[in-house]
Amino acid sequence: MTGPTGQRSTTRIRVGAGPGTEPYEVLVGRGVLADRDGLHRLIGPRARRVAILHPRALTDTADALRARAEELGYETLALRVPDAEAAKTAAVAADCWEALGRAGFTRTDVVIGVGGGATTDLAGFVAASWLRGVRWIAVPTTVLAMVDAAVGGKTGINTAEGKNLVGAFHPPAGVLCDLAALDTLPEDDHVSGLAEIIKAGFIADPVILDLIEADPAGARTPSGTHLAELIVRSVRVKADVVSGDLRESGPREVLNYGHTLAHAIEKNERYTWRHGEAVAVGLVFAAELARLDGRLSADEVRRHREVLSSVGLPTGYRGDRWAALLDTMRLDKKARGDTLRFIVLDGTGRPAVLADPAPELLAAAHAAIALPHTGAAAADPRPVLVLNGPNLGRLGSREPGIYGTTTYAGLVEECRTLGKELGLDVDVRQTDDEGQLVRWLHEAADREVPVVLNPAAFTHYSYAVRDAVAQRTAQLIEVHLSQPHAREPFRHHSVVSAVAGGTIAGLGIGSYRLALHAIAAG
Repeated sequence: MTGPTGQRSTTRIRVGAGPGTEPYEVLVGRGVLADRDGLHRLIGPRARRVAILHPRALTDTADALRARAEELGYETLALRVPDAEAAKTAAVAADCWEALGRAGFTRTDVVIGVGGGATTDLAGFVAASWLRGVRWIAVPTTVLAMVDAAVGGKTGINTAEGKNLVGAFHPPAGVLCDLAALDTLPEDDHVSGLAEIIKAGFIADPVILDLIEADPAGARTPSGTHLAELIVRSVRVKADVVSGDLRESGPREVLNYGHTLAHAIEKNERYTWRHGEAVAVGLVFAAELARLDGRLSADEVRRHREVLSSVGLPTGYRGDRWAALLDTMRLDKKARGDTLRFIVLDGTGRPAVLADPAPELLAAAHAAIALPHTGAAAADPRPVLVLNGPNLGRLGSREPGIYGTTTYAGLVEECRTLGKELGLDVDVRQTDDEGQLVRWLHEAADREVPVVLNPAAFTHYSYAVRDAVAQRTAQLIEVHLSQPHAREPFRHHSVVSAVAGGTIAGLGIGSYRLALHAIAAG
């Protein structure tokens, strides 16, 4: 496929089978989601039920798929999940498992993930873990998901310790990349996906780099002349690699070019950076590392910077976070024991492994991408924990007349954005588990970190949470979205209020805003 995204032809890319798995196809083109017969073949004749996981923004797309599945005679179940990385948690996966159980989901039934990379990662993991593995179909709707997350069978969720640390290799039955989905994708999200395309160019297909250099503005838009070809070429690169190494025991490791530092940046930024932005910086870091090790020329490093910059991706990162980044990289999935491993280049299209580079080499590569951290927030921002109790991960869908229509992902974004304005480093967490909430409160006390706490139902009866709050060593403000005293009698009493520094209630997410302002002023 070499024509513009407006052409309706479909490209089929075969991904080979690994031990115990079937080969599958990635379909790329406009209108592939409208192919009812193709959908029927992928779901298969043995399935009775289809579960469709999707974020709120893609409800219309999910509803259309659901209608087609029902026309084909399948029972359907729609599971709305949080946006972006907020979906990739054990709590959200557990909600999905619970829904599958209630629906009587069996081993012959099928999961469909509709959305960006986070949604397809979650859908694949839910499918891999339910009854030790059911079929699933990926319907990626972003550039990033089409060329990376939905292809190859890697599935997973995040933990507090890092990204994708819990997961499974579970290839989909098929991947449907409908280019029409990109027409409404925000430009920043579109550009973020180009980092993975550029990565594919450097490790295996330099024609990708030539196409972008010829028309960088076109690469940034769904109407660009070469975008369809860029996506197809990138998918082919990944398909060729993973077909021979499903479980990343050898050649597949080259796909991690730029990702070791990228994952550390994402964690350091509390996942407020887009994945592609972090990968872009990681690519330049890996290129500098290869140059310093005598593998890559200065011209090739310069090409990394110029191609990435031409489409609006970053090529540097603040220089005052090296110690934290290094610690996080040591937990990376690609590390072996205490040995750090980086994918580097011996030249364009010639990836290699650099194992256990000297500390001085790593520090020098970091210095080459380091940016000065200046301005009002130049000093280390003050850390704050925003802790949320049970059911708050379902904001937006849970009783919106009481709790509002803002999703949990929206709450996270609001708190982080305001925190940056106030000079705070806000870490937002949610759990349905009382013990986990107590452990987080202990962590805050040990670190002398201020807390904004919405204990939710634990407010009214959890003496364990109350006793953990009483051990606080910094400001702690109890917040509630609704006004408990205007609701059922059992909600009128808080066992937490007496040991909290203050309580703000009844203002929706404004309760969180006021609490953060109070902490910043304290």
